[in-house]
Amino acid sequence: MVKTMRNKFSSEELEALVAICDTFLPSIEVPQHYQLQQSILHFYHTSASMAAIPTHVAEKIRKAQHPKTPLAILAIRLLATRIGTLILSGRKSLSPNFPYLQKFSEISLHKREEILHSWSASSFTLLRILYAALKIFIFLTFFTQVISSPSSHY
Repeated sequence: MVKTMRNKFSSEELEALVAICDTFLPSIEVPQHYQLQQSILHFYHTSASMAAIPTHVAEKIRKAQHPKTPLAILAIRLLATRIGTLILSGRKSLSPNFPYLQKFSEISLHKREEILHSWSASSFTLLRILYAALKIFIFLTFFTQVISSPSSHY
């Protein structure tokens, strides 16, 4: 994992953060029989990573002045690895096919949703804090975006 600058996330860590963001805000397929405006369809089809949310969230995490911030960064670094994902996600990160251990970004969306849900209900307080902090950062960033021009979307 090569760091381009001190305290910056590596490409593997950003990949894990993209997977987390897309788990909280996945694109939603709308059945074709619904007659919706193009802008609404575009909103439904936009996932967090398509809206460049992970890079903004990474910046907010790095700049956060909270005593637990280093733990959030550590968790993202762990999720960028197979062993770290196993530690934080448990059996849900295992695959029946080789390689048996998966990085968080390699796990299916459904299983990632289950993992995040288990963090939200965990008896381990730090996992609950991590879940809440990531959710707040991601939703705050996504829903407070400003559209730069009337013709552009998200």
